Amino acid sequence: MATASTKKRRTVVIAMDGSEASLNAFSWYRTRAKMEDDRITLIHAVEIYRSIYTAPWFQDIPFAIDVNAVRAAYANHKIETENKLYDLALLMKAYCLEGKVRSVHADKPGEGIVRIAEELGADLIVMGSRGEGAMRRTITGSVSDYVLHHSTVPVLICPPKHRPK
Repeated sequence: MATASTKKRRTVVIAMDGSEASLNAFSWYRTRAKMEDDRITLIHAVEIYRSIYTAPWFQDIPFAIDVNAVRAAYANHKIETENKLYDLALLMKAYCLEGKVRSVHADKPGEGIVRIAEELGADLIVMGSRGEGAMRRTITGSVSDYVLHHSTVPVLICPPKHRPK
């Protein structure tokens, strides 16, 4: 039997994007799976350049790029990310949880989540699922599906509170 001095602290990564599904997963972990000595890291995975590629000015000008518009998009992206991290820190504080809040930039959010979990030596990844149907997941992909199939550590996926019909 492990004593308090030899017991390994569990490193838990919780993927958070601000959606109802991620907040549900955070709540589920907090009330049902959290252990007293857990090291918690909330991860906000940011898709690289997504806001720039989807901006109307980028679509309308296929051969010329307005450098100032790109700089403004990056600046807005940075502010949005910082605001998300601040909100996540407040969420942890609201529930008297200690831990870290990090963002990770990746081509796909699932790649970033798996990479950070490996860097931290995570023992568990917790995340939500939006409950998309099999057809939609096949076409658009699913972050939770990607993490489940590419992670080297256990992944706890919380189903949505209300499944879509």
